[in-house]
Amino acid sequence: MKMKDADYSALKQAILTALPAQKFIEQRAEYAQAGHSSTRFLWDALHFSKINTRELYRYLNDSHIETALRRIASEVTA
Repeated sequence: MKMKDADYSALKQAILTALPAQKFIEQRAEYAQAGHSSTRFLWDALHFSKINTRELYRYLNDSHIETALRRIASEVTA
């Protein structure tokens, strides 16, 4: 993963502040039941976090950020 550890930690913290683990899991299931993709949920979770992504986009692209989001999701649901 190309994202710096500090940025990953900040991103994970921001997402889990906006969507605590249980809410994250419930919301993800609701998205799936509504027919939305897991990718859609992950990007919406990023939006819900209200984290400033400007710094991330200075050295990352969408693919890198999505990889981090998927890793966060796997850690939350593990």
